[in-house]
Order: sequence, then C-alpha cells, then structure tokens
Amino acid sequence: MKRAPFLFGLFAITVALVARANGAESGVEAEGEIPLNSIMWQAANLGALLIAIYFFSKDSIREVFANRREVYLSQAEKTKVLLREAEAALKDVKTKLSDLESGEQKSLESAKKEAALLREGIARDAETASIKLKKDAELVITAELQKAKSEISAAIVNQAVTAVAQKLSTGGGSTANQETGFLKQLEQRNA
Repeated sequence: MKRAPFLFGLFAITVALVARANGAESGVEAEGEIPLNSIMWQAANLGALLIAIYFFSKDSIREVFANRREVYLSQAEKTKVLLREAEAALKDVKTKLSDLESGEQKSLESAKKEAALLREGIARDAETASIKLKKDAELVITAELQKAKSEISAAIVNQAVTAVAQKLSTGGGSTANQETGFLKQLEQRNA
C-alpha cells in the first residue's frame, strides 16, 4: 500500500517523458494532431496532485476509517447486547405464556371438577327431595284413606242404626233377622 503512490508517480513521469519525446521528434505540431505536450503536463500535474493528496491526507484518512471502525464495532457490541436482552425478554414471555397456559388448564380442570361435584350434589338433593315428597304423599294418602274409612264406617253405622230404628218403630221382623242384618253391615264396614 505504501508503494502505490510511488508507482503512480513513476507511471505519470513515464507518460510525461514519452509524450515529451513524441512532441520533440515532430518539432511542430500539425493541425489535427493530438497535443501530447499539454496532455503530458496535465498528467504530471495530476500525478503530483494525487501524490500530494495522498501524503497530506493519509493520516486523516486513516483516522476517519479507524473512527468508522470503532463506531461500527461499538454499534455491533450494542446490537449484540440488545439482541441478548431481546432474547432474554422473549424467553421470559415464553415462560409466562406457558405458565398461563398451564394455569388455564388447571383452572379448566378444577372448574370441571367443581361442576361435577355440584351436579352430583344437586342430583343427590333432588333425589332426597323426591324421596321425601314420595313419603309425604304416602303419609297423606294413608291419612286420607284412614279418614275415608272412618267416614264410611260412621256412615254405615249411622245407616244401620237408622235402619234398625225404623224397623223397630214399624214393629216388623224378628230380632234375630235384625241382628243378623246389623252384623252383616258391621262386617262390610270392617272389610
């Protein structure tokens, strides 16, 4: 890299000498010919300018590129740090998400268990209530049946007494027949 300006300067000088030699041989430039003499001076001036720019600005160019390198490396380090932080944040988010999903599953399972227990409790309560209603209905039916039997018995006894009283007052029939009829009516009442 240090030889590049030297080689460029040597090339520029060689071109200038060749152009000068060509211009010196012809003596006078003819019309339509290429002005090699002026091209030679322009190339020499360009070479000198490039050599001067190189020597005067090589340190500042190195500094610029060194600064750029430092900035790039510091940016790369910052990017790496931010990338690590982002990966850690992503890992935390994934962990929280998996915790939420497992918590959701647990909540769903516990809700299902509670619903099953509640359903069983309601079924037991309904069954108990139905058994109680059945027993109450049986008791009511039994009480009503006893009441009806009592009323029927009372009605039969009243009828028998009324019938016997009528027969006695009319004076008809034998007492044995009347007693037999009375006993039949009592047997019907007990049946």
